[in-house]
Amino acid sequence: MGGIIQNAMIPIRLSLSGFLSYRDPVELDFRTFDLACISGPNGAGKSSLLDAITWALFGQARRRDEAIINNQSDTADVELIFAYEGNVYRLRRINPRGDPQILEFHIATNVQKDSLDISNTTWKPLTERTLRDTQNRIAETLLLDYETFVNAAFFLQGKADQFTQQRPADRKRILSNILGLEVWETYRKRAFERRRGVEEDIINLDGRLKEIRDELAEEEPRRKRLKELEGELKRLSKARQDQERVVDNMRKVVAAVEKQEEFVNSLTRQIETLERAMNELGIRLEARQKERESYTQTAARAREIRTAYQSWKDARVELERWEKVAAQFREGERKRQAPLNVINTERARLETELKTLLQENEKVNNLVAELRSVEERLKDEGKALQATQAKLSRRAVLEKELQTIKDQQSEARAENPRLKAEMEELKKRIDRLESVEGAACPLCGQPLNEEDREQLIQELNTLGKEKGDRYRANEKLLEGLETQLEEVSLRIAEFSQVDTELQEQTKTYSRLTEKVEQIERVVNAWEEKGRPRLEDIQKDLTGETFAQEARAQLASVDEELKAIGYDAQVHDSARQAEAELRQAEEGLRELEKAEATLAPLEREIADVQSQIESQGATLQGLLAEHTKASASLAVARAEAPDVEQAERKLLDVQEQENLIRLEVGAAQQQVDVLKGLKGRQKELTAQRQELALKVDRYQVLEKAFGKNGVPALLIEQALPQIEMKANEILDRLSLGSMSVQFVTQRAYKDRKRDDLRETLDIRISDSAGVRDYEMYSGGEAFRVNFAIRLALSEVLARRAGARLQTLVIDEGFGSQDAIGRQRLVEAINLIKPDFAKILVITHIDELKDVFPTRIEVEKTTRGSVVRVV
Repeated sequence: MGGIIQNAMIPIRLSLSGFLSYRDPVELDFRTFDLACISGPNGAGKSSLLDAITWALFGQARRRDEAIINNQSDTADVELIFAYEGNVYRLRRINPRGDPQILEFHIATNVQKDSLDISNTTWKPLTERTLRDTQNRIAETLLLDYETFVNAAFFLQGKADQFTQQRPADRKRILSNILGLEVWETYRKRAFERRRGVEEDIINLDGRLKEIRDELAEEEPRRKRLKELEGELKRLSKARQDQERVVDNMRKVVAAVEKQEEFVNSLTRQIETLERAMNELGIRLEARQKERESYTQTAARAREIRTAYQSWKDARVELERWEKVAAQFREGERKRQAPLNVINTERARLETELKTLLQENEKVNNLVAELRSVEERLKDEGKALQATQAKLSRRAVLEKELQTIKDQQSEARAENPRLKAEMEELKKRIDRLESVEGAACPLCGQPLNEEDREQLIQELNTLGKEKGDRYRANEKLLEGLETQLEEVSLRIAEFSQVDTELQEQTKTYSRLTEKVEQIERVVNAWEEKGRPRLEDIQKDLTGETFAQEARAQLASVDEELKAIGYDAQVHDSARQAEAELRQAEEGLRELEKAEATLAPLEREIADVQSQIESQGATLQGLLAEHTKASASLAVARAEAPDVEQAERKLLDVQEQENLIRLEVGAAQQQVDVLKGLKGRQKELTAQRQELALKVDRYQVLEKAFGKNGVPALLIEQALPQIEMKANEILDRLSLGSMSVQFVTQRAYKDRKRDDLRETLDIRISDSAGVRDYEMYSGGEAFRVNFAIRLALSEVLARRAGARLQTLVIDEGFGSQDAIGRQRLVEAINLIKPDFAKILVITHIDELKDVFPTRIEVEKTTRGSVVRVV
């Protein structure tokens, strides 16, 4: 093709592997031909190429699920690149055995509009999150499903009458999909959904209008209730005002009593304050008198205190002398600490290293013991590994034997259908030869005498017997092979775990070997370095031969300390004597304090006694005034009114007034809201009328969009075109002896009904009259199918928005005689300009050279292969 055809689905390249009979990767480039014949023997895999296209597009073929995976493969993988609606797409569908399918969808971003060169194409992903979503996107892009695609463009093997054999109602549905009329059902559903939405709005409006009418019926009771509440509110307001005046007068009387009570409380507080002050003065006087007695006793012991103080001073001088000697000794001790620390640090380091080496020695001894056990296990694992490898070898022999059986089985199964078809064809030829009485051969039209006819029948019978013997031999072979296959499979199943065992044993053997080498390295390193070091450290610690320089420094310092002459015991005695006499200093301080404090203390005692006498006189006056005021307060309290009761009564009146006020407000609001409801009622009534008008309009649209509306009219318009085109093709195929007619309406069986039933009947006119399509079979039925299907595709190609430009005919010539085949070929050439790609699949040898391009399919031991010639 010269470029991308607009509004057309055109395959560009098909790649497949592991799919049905195709085990190894195969690629078919559709750009190299417009009309081609796919040829090859029965069972070679011709129809599988078409299955690969439909499986890539829709996930459907003649076989489904994992049945599409080649018996010798683990994964079916098909990639289809095609042009559609001016774009180039790439589909890849993968089905791993035992796992979910994988579906990838891409669009080309840099393909030239006048070329289908995809060598340097950049692909943009269109794949969705799930496989189902991706499949839905493909369907939305193509605007057709598997059934419509097959009916419109594929003459699949065994499905040439897929459209004509449908029930009349289903024919209309399929034709509607092919013509792209399913969009009208979408419009009808949208009109239906919108009508239902409007009807729900009307129901809601009716409910609201009913609520408004019910509420407007309460207008008179509400106004009467409002008037009653307003009168009650006026009465309660007057009662509240009267009670407020009574409460105000009572509060004034109570305020005067409270003021008098405050005066009495003030006198009480003054009396309490004065009593606390006099009590504090008494406590203070008693304390000062005790201090004076203590200081007097201390002053009497003045001589004794001063003598003890002098003895403490002498003891302190002796202690200071010994402190100086001790300081010299401590300086020597400080010098002694440095070498001593060095010795102790070195001892600690050696002891730590010794502990570490002893732990390592224990670990090495344990490893030596473990090494013998590991070596025994390694020996056992080696024997087990050899046994498992022997099992693996035996399984490989069985698997090779199993593959040989399967190959023989595949060859026999592939050959028998072909033998059967050839025997049936020979049977037909023999029957026709036996029934002929003229002088012309019914097969080739050449002159034929009786002797030649008998000889030809004998040769055909001999050939049929040979094929029958071969067929029966294959059947017997298949029975034996099935038993062998089961036996070998069971024997192989016995070794199902051998790979896992070998893997685990190999890991274990490697791990044990590595462990032996690791232990040996550790033991050798210990014997070379660790053990000699352990012996050296034990020798140094036992003989105290470490840190020799520090030990010499320590001996020198010890000699210096010995020359100082420090006696720690005498030093401690001097320290104890000084401590025992140290309290003499405190005694002297107390004596000096007593001698300085006695005179001021006497003056303070006299002053406190004077304050106590003065405050006592003031207290007596306050007590007399408090008694008089308390008596007057008692009389006032007895005569005071009960304000609390009056306030409670006022509060009750206020609460009643507030409640009535709220009820008045609510009643007024209920009356006021009726005004707004009347206006709202008018608005909602107008809205309902508008919505009712919309419902009527949507009902009209639903009827117009339904199957008996616009789609029916479009089908009625399309059928004459399809019928005319089908008759053109059928006229050529039957030499003018046959024509087709579509009937879209017919009478009901019930004669009382005046209307007609919708249908799509197919009626055929020939030399015998007019009959329904269902009355035809064999070659005549195929001609009708072929003409109608070609007419469908032809009309689609010419109508605006057509989506298919590919025509496939799978095994459509077998039911035709030589003349019928020739007419089918002429019909194909007639419609060739209307299609971008036409593929014809056949196993008939004489038809291979009729087509400009031949795609040969062969069955090999590795599966089917494809060659374009």
